[in-house]
Amino acid sequence: MSKTTIAATGFRPVVRIDEEHTRRVDDELVVEDPLEIFVDESPYALTMRTPGHDRELVAGFCFTEGLISGVEDIESLDHCPGSLGEKRMFVALRHRRSSREASLRKRREFISQSSCGLCGKESLAEVHTEIPPVSGRRRLPASALPELRKAMEARQVIFARTGATHCAAIFAHDRSLLAFAEDVGRHNALDKAIGQTLLSRTRDRACLAMVSSRLSYEMIQKAGMLGIEILCGFSAASRLAVDLAESLNMTLVGFLRGARMSVYTGYDRILTRSGAEDVQALLPAAAGAAPHLFQLD
Repeated sequence: MSKTTIAATGFRPVVRIDEEHTRRVDDELVVEDPLEIFVDESPYALTMRTPGHDRELVAGFCFTEGLISGVEDIESLDHCPGSLGEKRMFVALRHRRSSREASLRKRREFISQSSCGLCGKESLAEVHTEIPPVSGRRRLPASALPELRKAMEARQVIFARTGATHCAAIFAHDRSLLAFAEDVGRHNALDKAIGQTLLSRTRDRACLAMVSSRLSYEMIQKAGMLGIEILCGFSAASRLAVDLAESLNMTLVGFLRGARMSVYTGYDRILTRSGAEDVQALLPAAAGAAPHLFQLD
């Protein structure tokens, strides 16, 4: 481990202007710092992340990249012992997945921006990892989702201080919290949460994931790798994301704001607030106008 721990936030002077005052204040900013990821001593990725929970981030990243099928495939996972310290993480694999052998042999290095989970990929075929469809059919009342959002937002310590991070959480089927993470990048936040379930060996209990961001293709891909049955986001889903969620038999919920939400796919897992009627029963009335969307409010 490095001798110096990189803080997740720092202070910088800003000029704050409002209707009555113009004043100089020290503003707390989230840290965005590079992390190099080396796999079997070869450079594999460079990502911009908020320092903290780097082991979880790298474990989750390797899993969602398809480099490992589980934590048992990791021999070791440590920060650089030299001067780079927490700016570099070394991963030694016990088992390699054959689908990624070529990538490792080429020792390619790419930049994965904090705002994009696909940067550096060389082809769409490389992006479309084979993911088995979700098999579980657990059902959840729609009224439970706003409560889970509140539970997740209550843990957003860095966001409360800076207003500049995304968060992700993973819940079990009994709605207990398995993992939570904050990061300047939405993909990093989800990778950190996924990595937590891997390292704590609770991935078999993972049922529902929630993210503070929009629902993009790569976010569905990451959740699908973990076998998530229900993925919820605070904003919209893209058409490609909806198509992928549908092919994975995943329930996709967007625009989760208070009691309102949009159910894009997997309607039968969501019960109406009364609990007596499920969304699937209402599909015929909505199918003509919006085949991939049902609005609850």
